Amino acid sequence: MAEEAETGPKRRPDGLWDVGPATAVADDQLVGVELDGQKVLLARSGGLILAVAGTCPHAGAPLAEGVRCGDRVICPWHKASFDLRSGAVVEPPAVDALPHYPTRIEAGRIIVSLQAMPAPEPQAAHDDRCFVILGAGAAGQSAAQTLREEGFGGRLVMVSHEAELPYDRTVLSKYKLSGEPGAEKSPLHEAEFYERHRIERRRAEIVEVDATSATVHFADGTSLTYDAALLATGGIPKTPKRPGIGLRGVFVLRTAADADAILAAAKQAKRAVVVGAGFISMEVAASLRERGLEVTVVMPGATPFEKPLGPTIGAVFARLHQKQGIVLRAREEVAAFEGDSAVTAVRLVSGEHLPADLVVIGGGISPATGMLRGVTLREDGGVPVDRHLRAADRLWAAGDVAAFPLYGDGEPIRVEHWRVAQQHGRHAALGMLGREAPYVSVPVFWTIHFLKRLDYVGHAREWDDIVVDGDLEKPEFIALYVKAGRVDAVIGWDRDKDVARAICLFEERREWQSGPFLAALAEGR
Repeated sequence: MAEEAETGPKRRPDGLWDVGPATAVADDQLVGVELDGQKVLLARSGGLILAVAGTCPHAGAPLAEGVRCGDRVICPWHKASFDLRSGAVVEPPAVDALPHYPTRIEAGRIIVSLQAMPAPEPQAAHDDRCFVILGAGAAGQSAAQTLREEGFGGRLVMVSHEAELPYDRTVLSKYKLSGEPGAEKSPLHEAEFYERHRIERRRAEIVEVDATSATVHFADGTSLTYDAALLATGGIPKTPKRPGIGLRGVFVLRTAADADAILAAAKQAKRAVVVGAGFISMEVAASLRERGLEVTVVMPGATPFEKPLGPTIGAVFARLHQKQGIVLRAREEVAAFEGDSAVTAVRLVSGEHLPADLVVIGGGISPATGMLRGVTLREDGGVPVDRHLRAADRLWAAGDVAAFPLYGDGEPIRVEHWRVAQQHGRHAALGMLGREAPYVSVPVFWTIHFLKRLDYVGHAREWDDIVVDGDLEKPEFIALYVKAGRVDAVIGWDRDKDVARAICLFEERREWQSGPFLAALAEGR
């Protein structure tokens, strides 16, 4: 339980802060205080009082409203977690550690210094090896940062086809298109970070990755031989083979450049059609509506997210979007995009014509793996990897391209979500260093529509039942996806702490049934 500590912390003449009695912080608590304008989070571990910064560096969430899981705090918003003893990032999406502060108990009082403890500097030994990171998205950036944090001293090259510094791709559909304020940190680091850590950023087009010879070939005719490489090239947007697909005003959204192009067109447009009802599609629809455009969504199912979440939860999103004025064309398909040089309408298979100045297609992605040689790909283009994310000798794969065993020993799956890719990057980097670090983490993602966020924990490909605790109409609920009596996934809307607790429960690796799971959530409130 998160509580406020005794009011009125006092600054002593020696510059230290008397926060209050040591009894104010119990073993299971997170206690937030403000010292000289700084939010500080206090926790107890045995006889020690721990103090770290009280604001999540990812998007500014108050960590006192988070959940304690052992000696970690889980952020209430996007579920980053931090070590309460050191402030280190344990799980993304945060990329920066929390400052942590010296504390002591003196005469039964908690004393805190705001002189943050120095961050440990990795000791990098001389190393002649060359590690190559192919891709500068969530997985690639995370891997590069981890390699340097863990002391890799050799040459480190991060290759991208984009000129931008590694950035938070999730903000493109959520905030950049809408113009609404988003606090997520982007770019993930400034250029100085990569220079200081000797991470070479190379903009290049990859034409071949030869896993047999451990060589990467580029479009300019150059090549690079690696001692270890990470394939983190992400995905290529799928587009329907329909007449008019090449008209001006028809877009996909994958990169910052794509977002810039859509935004420029949106400023001149009045009517938009979004094709598809997946997470990116519906976020784009919400963002364009927030910009004041008339928006119509064309979707093959009865509701948004029918396949990943089911029609019951999909209906919650349908109501939200419809209340905001978005028109949903369910069980429809596009026959053609019409216009001379620029799109003016979308013709449906039913024969209906939807006027459009702007079209955004959200048809999912295909793994960007066509350049890979020496590894047998899955039918969907994914790269099979083991529990360490290793694809071949000296080659690892992470993020959208990786087909990994769920929880280290389960069915191979691909997960196309930002936080999972960041987790992959860290675990792959440790594998590249020869560490024993299997990827057994709990998948987590979120989606935001009209500033309302739904969180998803776990993975459910199919289910027998959805057990709902709360109100779907409000909406404010937790929903459990149950297969053969086992809770495989949990989603939450306006239930931040319950979702954070759900992560802790999933990490126990128990065969949870819905009743005990809900009881465990309630016990932690």
